[in-house]
Amino acid sequence: RDYQEPKQKPEVGRYQVPPLSLLSDSYAEEKTDTKLNIEENIKILESTFTNFGINAKVVGVIQGPTVTRYEIHPAPGVKISKITNLSNDIALSFAVASVRIEAPIPGKKAVGIEVPNRKRINVYLKEILQSSEFQNGKYKLPIALGIDIGGKPIIADLAELPHLLIAGATGSGKSVCINNIILSIIYKLSPEKVKFLMIDPKRVELNIYNGTPHLLIPIVTDTSQAIKVLNWAISEMEKRFKIFAEAGVRNLDGYNEYVRNINNDTEPLPYIIIVIDELADLMLSSPVKAEESLCRLAQMTRATGIHLIIATQRPSVDIITGSI
Repeated sequence: RDYQEPKQKPEVGRYQVPPLSLLSDSYAEEKTDTKLNIEENIKILESTFTNFGINAKVVGVIQGPTVTRYEIHPAPGVKISKITNLSNDIALSFAVASVRIEAPIPGKKAVGIEVPNRKRINVYLKEILQSSEFQNGKYKLPIALGIDIGGKPIIADLAELPHLLIAGATGSGKSVCINNIILSIIYKLSPEKVKFLMIDPKRVELNIYNGTPHLLIPIVTDTSQAIKVLNWAISEMEKRFKIFAEAGVRNLDGYNEYVRNINNDTEPLPYIIIVIDELADLMLSSPVKAEESLCRLAQMTRATGIHLIIATQRPSVDIITGSI
């Protein structure tokens, strides 16, 4: 596919956020099975305390996707050290490699014992996107990352990061993570507010986004064209710095606020997110040009609203260089 210069002006029209019904629901059976395990684990914990002559009771349980925290209240006169010294014995009782003991839990008169779940509960993107934290949070570029041990959604703001590097072996979930990040932003922001430049040398994971209104150009699969895209991003960065200087503002948010206040035909500028699914292919084909472009973008684009999301299965020094 011939290289196309990214569009400068957002498409006209009202963007409709995709319905959450398109996403998969969690399975109630998973949580039901885990609740039965929790009841059994409470008995195991209290039985272990009794066997070692410790007077303590489980007073609360906080269930997470992979770990469950049991809140223990020791009787008056029982030293916390007696409980913490039992970590190996408690792990043996549950037939797990280890448990984590938090003594005491900050803000509570209790000791926390974190035990790995026998069966992990899958975290579905829909759970996070429909949460009040995601729907009502004041994030500029919200990305859903998961759920913590207390069941609270973990949401990051790409605008504050301001770039993201995802590394891991084949099958570890890099592409799933990238898809979650992209969908988080598509479900929250219209094409007038955010645009994507996607580079996918593997030609597998990102092709499903071809045709979405958030794309500046179709998915780039050729590494030589990818270098041109990065060079365009550098030119756009420099152009934005010049526009900001003329308007007397420091960053993208300040400029867009300035545009809204002057009441003319000037369009606000969108965020631009550059997604590279496999950096290794880019670095092996054009190492010098790719490194120079990425370093410059990573160093200088935060104020201009241009952000990088890069994934690789080879986080070695020849791919993730010292400069990058």
